[in-house]
Amino acid sequence: MLLLATLFISACSDDDNPIDDGIRSTKALLILSEGKWNENNSTLSRYDLVEKKLDKDYFLTVNKRGLGDTGNDMIQYGSKIYVVVNVSSTIEVLDAATGKSIRQIDMKKEDGKAKEPRQVVSHKGKVYVTSYDQTVTRIDTVSLAIDGSVKVGMNPEDIIIKNNKLYVANSGFSYDNTVSVIDIESFKEEKKIEVGSNPVNLGVDSQGDVYIALMGTYGDNPEAPSFKRIDSKTEEVKTIGTVKSPGRFVIYNNKAYIINGTDKTVTVYDCLEEKVESDNFIKDDTKITSFPYSIAVDEKSGEFFISETDYVTPGTVYCFNKEGKLQYRISSVGINPTAVITLR
Repeated sequence: MLLLATLFISACSDDDNPIDDGIRSTKALLILSEGKWNENNSTLSRYDLVEKKLDKDYFLTVNKRGLGDTGNDMIQYGSKIYVVVNVSSTIEVLDAATGKSIRQIDMKKEDGKAKEPRQVVSHKGKVYVTSYDQTVTRIDTVSLAIDGSVKVGMNPEDIIIKNNKLYVANSGFSYDNTVSVIDIESFKEEKKIEVGSNPVNLGVDSQGDVYIALMGTYGDNPEAPSFKRIDSKTEEVKTIGTVKSPGRFVIYNNKAYIINGTDKTVTVYDCLEEKVESDNFIKDDTKITSFPYSIAVDEKSGEFFISETDYVTPGTVYCFNKEGKLQYRISSVGINPTAVITLR
């Protein structure tokens, strides 16, 4: 589970997170940390960019209770924050301005067993959540009620939206090799595209091409991790061999910023030119000393947030500008920091 967690990331859709923030500058960051699996110590931190102060236990401070066990993903949609808590099998819906919990959505199957939600994306008044019970769940953002579910592949991880389709990475913990394509209007799976073993992380460029980080297989005959692309016109799957040891990634302005956990660097791949632009996005002397765990980007400012972890002690979040120069760092935010949101 810990190894799998190193590749997971929040996804973005065509019109994800429609926030009316005008010309206001960023005032704070929300940082979700997973904690240790099965130790019920996930945290949501708030870093005030004006006062340079960190409330490490922001959720606890505001709501007078813990967040739960293994917070895996987080997005903002309108005035609300949606936090996916995997082992606790809940979705926490927060008021973005105050951090106060509006509702805790219980993610259970009909037999009462946990669905184990994993990743989340938003689109046109709905939030879509992958879960380890082989489903994608749809939540209405007005009623905050579950209003649909569709079966996909084994142990679905990342989820993205493009051209009114949902794309879901079916990892199967190395026992699945497909990406599900779901029509949003009918909310039915149209097809599965075979992409290779253990697809985990997804991204999409302006042409509609879908990019995939695959973890590969384990055991006696392991298959190495790989980076691949699904052509939007032909659905042909191509391996991008120039990207080595791919982990979590984001696509910004048609460039993929891909964590290389082996070298502790971030590869920059130009999706339109189809070539590696740089072996390392970081252009100053900043060093990621522990494992680079996650990467996120603020679409408004072009600032990148890279977190590191040693899996035991509270990690660090680094903020870089679009030129790859360090702006600031936030230490001791929580164990395994996994998602960052900019508040305006």
